Amino acid sequence: MKKTLVLIAALAMSTLAMAQQFSLPILPEKLWPSDYAKYETDVLNCCNYILTTDPTFNQPKHQECASFLMRWLAGAPQVKVVVTPEIVPIKNQQLITIYLAAWTRHSLQYKDASPLVCANVAVDDMLRYYQSYTKTVGKSKLCDRLLKQQKDGSLPATVAKAVAE
Repeated sequence: MKKTLVLIAALAMSTLAMAQQFSLPILPEKLWPSDYAKYETDVLNCCNYILTTDPTFNQPKHQECASFLMRWLAGAPQVKVVVTPEIVPIKNQQLITIYLAAWTRHSLQYKDASPLVCANVAVDDMLRYYQSYTKTVGKSKLCDRLLKQQKDGSLPATVAKAVAE
């Protein structure tokens, strides 16, 4: 039993260590539309880190990844994220970042994904993250309402309406 626990702990620590091993390039001041594709792997690494790591673990890395993602998204021609207050808690920066990271990751992994599909994936990931880290990211009435809609099956209609507007 002790050997199993030690093995699980070692695996968890090695996973966390590997999550920190990537480093981000510095984005130049001026990027041409064709330059953004060069950074897609770095953006995916950021998205994966943001979505899979406890927000209290290595906060500087979280902030670095969030900043890199926002800077890249600001001009990236291949990813256009729809953010509406009906599906994203606008006042909660951490949950907005989760939503943006989930949308971006899905959009880059599935180049032909529609905005509706990306929004559904992003909202689902945001809600999963919210449930896992509510104490860290804070309570959100919107997320609580969306979770109820997810439970009763009406969430896709809410997301579709928000994306269509």
